[in-house]
Amino acid sequence: MDTLKQIIAIEDTIQRRTLMIQYIVDHPTEKDEIVKVINEKNINFWETNMGEPFEMNPYKWDDIYYQNLQIRLNNNFSKEKFGHMLEVAEYLANHQSTLLSENSNEKIKLYGNTMGFIMIWGVVVFIVLIVLVVFYFKNKYA
Repeated sequence: MDTLKQIIAIEDTIQRRTLMIQYIVDHPTEKDEIVKVINEKNINFWETNMGEPFEMNPYKWDDIYYQNLQIRLNNNFSKEKFGHMLEVAEYLANHQSTLLSENSNEKIKLYGNTMGFIMIWGVVVFIVLIVLVVFYFKNKYA
């Protein structure tokens, strides 16, 4: 919390923006505390919101969207973008384990035990086919 107060007190606009964004990245679940400290300081360093509208569907919020939002916030430090970034950061922090488990399940299906099982059965079927072809030709020309 003291770190956030120090960041807000920085006079250099670019440095303050960068450090605020990094603070959100490092502390994604402290949305209420961040807003509280900003409101206590009663500093108006916001810009007018410009740019494209936000994605409001949480199911479409992922790391790429979050990174793009950081860039957009750095370019246009509006209160609306800042609030939206806090929401996205909190959502991703609370749902990251679910997203990671879904991604790791996909990897297991493609490269893990399942793939090994498929490869073993593929080799067995191939060997059986070779034996059947050999016996077929042996009986046909014998």
